[in-house]
Amino acid sequence: MKKIIALLLHFALSNTVYAAGPYDGIYSVIVSGFISGYATVHEVDNKMIVIIVDPVPNTPWEPMIGTRRGDSVSLRSVPDVSSSDINLKVTINFNDNGPSTATINSCVNGISHVCIYPSGSQFNLEKLF
Repeated sequence: MKKIIALLLHFALSNTVYAAGPYDGIYSVIVSGFISGYATVHEVDNKMIVIIVDPVPNTPWEPMIGTRRGDSVSLRSVPDVSSSDINLKVTINFNDNGPSTATINSCVNGISHVCIYPSGSQFNLEKLF
Protein backbone atom coordinates (compact mmCIF):
# COMPACT_ATOMS: atom_id res chain seq x y z
CA MET A 1 0.00 0.00 0.00
CA LYS A 2 2.85 2.38 0.82
CA LYS A 3 4.24 1.74 -2.66
CA ILE A 4 0.93 2.73 -4.27
CA ILE A 5 0.72 5.94 -2.23
CA ALA A 6 4.37 6.73 -3.03
CA LEU A 7 3.71 6.14 -6.73
CA LEU A 8 0.64 8.42 -6.67
CA LEU A 9 2.62 11.11 -4.87
CA HIS A 10 5.45 10.73 -7.38
CA PHE A 11 3.06 11.32 -10.28
CA ALA A 12 1.38 14.20 -8.46
CA LEU A 13 4.70 15.95 -7.91
CA SER A 14 6.25 15.09 -11.27
CA ASN A 15 6.98 17.91 -13.72
CA THR A 16 5.41 15.89 -16.54
CA VAL A 17 1.97 15.50 -14.93
CA TYR A 18 -0.37 18.48 -15.00
CA ALA A 19 -3.77 19.00 -13.41
CA ALA A 20 -6.43 19.26 -16.08
CA GLY A 21 -9.52 19.70 -13.94
CA PRO A 22 -10.33 22.14 -11.15
CA TYR A 23 -10.61 19.33 -8.59
CA ASP A 24 -7.55 17.27 -9.56
CA GLY A 25 -5.40 16.32 -6.61
CA ILE A 26 -4.91 14.05 -3.63
CA TYR A 27 -7.58 14.03 -0.91
CA SER A 28 -7.70 12.46 2.54
CA VAL A 29 -10.92 10.55 3.29
CA ILE A 30 -12.15 11.51 6.77
CA VAL A 31 -14.41 9.14 8.73
CA SER A 32 -15.52 10.21 12.25
CA GLY A 33 -12.67 12.73 12.41
CA PHE A 34 -9.93 10.28 11.40
CA ILE A 35 -8.17 9.66 8.08
CA SER A 36 -9.41 6.31 6.78
CA GLY A 37 -7.84 6.46 3.32
CA TYR A 38 -6.85 8.61 0.39
CA ALA A 39 -8.38 9.45 -2.98
CA THR A 40 -6.57 10.67 -6.06
CA VAL A 41 -8.72 12.63 -8.51
CA HIS A 42 -7.90 13.15 -12.20
CA GLU A 43 -10.10 14.81 -14.81
CA VAL A 44 -10.02 15.52 -18.54
CA ASP A 45 -13.00 17.06 -20.37
CA ASN A 46 -15.33 16.44 -17.38
CA LYS A 47 -14.45 12.72 -17.38
CA MET A 48 -13.16 11.90 -13.93
CA ILE A 49 -11.15 8.98 -12.57
CA VAL A 50 -10.90 8.56 -8.81
CA ILE A 51 -8.73 5.93 -7.17
CA ILE A 52 -9.38 5.21 -3.51
CA VAL A 53 -6.54 3.67 -1.50
CA ASP A 54 -6.68 2.44 2.07
CA PRO A 55 -3.58 2.72 4.28
CA VAL A 56 -4.33 -0.68 5.81
CA PRO A 57 -1.94 -3.31 4.40
CA ASN A 58 -3.40 -5.88 1.97
CA THR A 59 -6.50 -3.78 1.34
CA PRO A 60 -7.46 -3.47 -2.35
CA TRP A 61 -7.55 -0.12 -4.06
CA GLU A 62 -10.81 0.93 -5.70
CA PRO A 63 -10.77 2.60 -9.14
CA MET A 64 -13.88 4.59 -10.05
CA ILE A 65 -14.99 6.53 -13.12
CA GLY A 66 -17.69 9.10 -13.85
CA THR A 67 -18.63 12.40 -15.49
CA ARG A 68 -18.52 15.67 -13.57
CA ARG A 69 -21.44 18.06 -13.85
CA GLY A 70 -20.75 21.36 -12.14
CA ASP A 71 -19.41 20.71 -8.65
CA SER A 72 -20.65 17.12 -8.50
CA VAL A 73 -19.59 13.76 -9.94
CA SER A 74 -21.35 10.39 -9.87
CA LEU A 75 -18.81 7.58 -9.86
CA ARG A 76 -19.03 3.83 -10.33
CA SER A 77 -16.42 1.20 -9.65
CA VAL A 78 -14.47 -0.20 -12.57
CA PRO A 79 -14.75 -4.01 -12.59
CA ASP A 80 -11.78 -6.34 -13.07
CA VAL A 81 -9.12 -3.65 -12.57
CA SER A 82 -8.17 -4.23 -8.93
CA SER A 83 -8.61 -7.23 -6.67
CA SER A 84 -11.73 -5.63 -5.18
CA ASP A 85 -14.90 -7.17 -6.55
CA ILE A 86 -17.51 -4.95 -4.88
CA ASN A 87 -19.91 -2.88 -6.99
CA LEU A 88 -19.72 0.66 -5.62
CA LYS A 89 -21.54 3.86 -6.64
CA VAL A 90 -20.56 7.16 -5.02
CA THR A 91 -21.47 10.83 -5.48
CA ILE A 92 -18.91 13.50 -4.61
CA ASN A 93 -19.94 17.11 -4.10
CA PHE A 94 -16.85 19.29 -4.35
CA ASN A 95 -16.53 22.44 -2.24
CA ASP A 96 -13.91 25.13 -2.86
CA ASN A 97 -14.40 26.64 0.61
CA GLY A 98 -14.05 23.57 2.83
CA PRO A 99 -14.22 19.79 2.78
CA SER A 100 -15.95 18.07 -0.09
CA THR A 101 -18.53 15.37 0.67
CA ALA A 102 -18.70 11.81 -0.67
CA THR A 103 -21.91 9.78 -0.31
CA ILE A 104 -22.22 6.06 -0.98
CA ASN A 105 -25.27 5.63 -3.21
CA SER A 106 -25.01 1.84 -3.30
CA CYS A 107 -22.54 -0.88 -2.48
CA VAL A 108 -22.99 -4.53 -3.41
CA ASN A 109 -20.77 -7.15 -1.81
CA GLY A 110 -18.53 -9.18 -4.06
CA ILE A 111 -17.45 -12.80 -3.68
CA SER A 112 -14.11 -12.06 -2.02
CA HIS A 113 -14.70 -8.54 -0.61
CA VAL A 114 -17.55 -6.98 1.35
CA CYS A 115 -18.72 -3.38 1.69
CA ILE A 116 -17.40 -1.76 4.86
CA TYR A 117 -19.89 1.12 4.89
CA PRO A 118 -23.61 0.93 4.02
CA SER A 119 -25.43 2.94 1.38
CA GLY A 120 -26.08 6.49 2.56
CA SER A 121 -22.78 6.77 4.44
CA GLN A 122 -21.11 10.18 4.05
CA PHE A 123 -17.44 11.10 4.30
CA ASN A 124 -15.49 14.34 4.16
CA LEU A 125 -12.74 14.72 1.59
CA GLU A 126 -10.00 17.21 2.47
CA LYS A 127 -7.72 18.25 -0.38
CA LEU A 128 -4.06 17.78 0.48
CA PHE A 129 -2.72 19.19 -2.82
